[in-house]
Amino acid sequence: MIYVLTGIAKSGKTKVAREIVKRKSIPLFSTDYIMMMLSKGNKDPDIDIDASDSSVAKDLEPYIYGMISTMIENKVDYLLEGVHFNPDFSRRLIEKYPNDIRIVYLGYKDKNFKDKAKELLLYKNEIENPWFLSFKGEKLFELMEYMVNESQRVYELCIQFDLEYIEVRNIVDQMDEIMKTLFDKKLRF
Repeated sequence: MIYVLTGIAKSGKTKVAREIVKRKSIPLFSTDYIMMMLSKGNKDPDIDIDASDSSVAKDLEPYIYGMISTMIENKVDYLLEGVHFNPDFSRRLIEKYPNDIRIVYLGYKDKNFKDKAKELLLYKNEIENPWFLSFKGEKLFELMEYMVNESQRVYELCIQFDLEYIEVRNIVDQMDEIMKTLFDKKLRF
């Protein structure tokens, strides 16, 4: 079975993925590695890693699809984590492999963008890739406002494509809920 934990950047995906690895002993792969491999390994990259997450996700689809289809053919269990799953792509994966893949989105559409910025700064030392630290003051607030709006957009697409979405209020308190949704619960699709 392929388990996919995706959604908005800085929604807690990596933290949840690490806990899943501890509890379930399932291998983990981050789609960020595909993005960086293609960016660093190609002198004429077709992928702009500074573009929006949805744009990069679109560019990565054939690579991620190839990896997932190979994993399914080889009948391995894997946890994939990353922002690189646009909802339409997730729907196509589920339709192609209905018994072999589970996908859950995490987001924070209901979060006040200033509160989200303060939260990120508070926990910056616990975050694996604190790229947001290059944004200072009002620029950080603008980024978080964009991310909250992106979360709303992804949420609406999850409804449209009948995908699981969990609104993250407190990632530590919701850890079991997220894991149950990904592993135990019969998903809607």
